[in-house]
Amino acid sequence: MQLTLRKLAPALVVMTLALAGCKTAPTKSGAAATPDAAGQQQSSGQQQPATASVVEFYVAQTQAAPGLVEVSLPDGKLYMQQQPVLTRADLTEAAALVDRQGANFVGLRFSEAGTRKLTEISTQNVGNMLALVIDRELIAAPRIGEPLNRGVLAFGVPSAQAASDIAAKIRGESAPAPGAAPAPAPAKP
Repeated sequence: MQLTLRKLAPALVVMTLALAGCKTAPTKSGAAATPDAAGQQQSSGQQQPATASVVEFYVAQTQAAPGLVEVSLPDGKLYMQQQPVLTRADLTEAAALVDRQGANFVGLRFSEAGTRKLTEISTQNVGNMLALVIDRELIAAPRIGEPLNRGVLAFGVPSAQAASDIAAKIRGESAPAPGAAPAPAPAKP
């Protein structure tokens, strides 16, 4: 698996957080995304295009082991399982968040089935990392500090814009180009 490291990704040792105490930054859509019968994401009743980003989660660690794929990073190497353990289909929500100290995060909420998977995976992999890969690009790899049984995960990012962009990609929305003007509102009859 050939991966690139997202320039916006923070250091690999990102803590896992509960979403309590965080507030949601404004986003285009507050509705939860759910897969339709074809596996495509739907949000606010609209089907997302077939070109939506591929969102996958992999168990990863810092030590080489048989069957793991090596990913070179600027400050070392990461070794990931070859098959994803969670995908966008396991998520119901992705949002840009800001905590009380002004730090920026991307918050993820998992579906009921996704929460069961996340609980099982995190329970078996305390000390390892859960790598988020979007379109074959490593976005973050928060270390699993304890079993994650609440169905939520948050990871730090360097800016509010990065949080909004990453959350939009996870939801299957295309982020506007930097400096792009919003689309004009339709004329009323």
